[in-house]
Amino acid sequence: MTKQMMRYKLNADGTIPSFLYLGNDGLGGQWSNTIDAGISPQDMWLVGISDGSTLPTDQAEVINSKEDLVTYLNSYTLTWKKPNPSQLENLDAQIPFNQQEAADFAWNKLEALNSQNNTNS
Repeated sequence: MTKQMMRYKLNADGTIPSFLYLGNDGLGGQWSNTIDAGISPQDMWLVGISDGSTLPTDQAEVINSKEDLVTYLNSYTLTWKKPNPSQLENLDAQIPFNQQEAADFAWNKLEALNSQNNTNS
């Protein structure tokens, strides 16, 4: 089964959806995005990798390309900061969140998982 990049919401009871790939070589849930008028615990989108099963349309949306992921991240993370890796002892030292770097990181994981899947088929 081919895994897909997606944005998804938690289950209504707050648990992790069964369609999320949870292996250590996956993403888990990254880069939360608040859903206006959303009801907790389904009040944010998270980015993750599917396990290859069919995605429920009311709870997940496929992100079709790395470029689409960058565009999606740009839609809400332009003001985000992250710790400066060269100054980790200084909590105030921050650098801008890099959407392209994040998308590359996520897409590399997806491609690696799908290439493993293809060699095991």
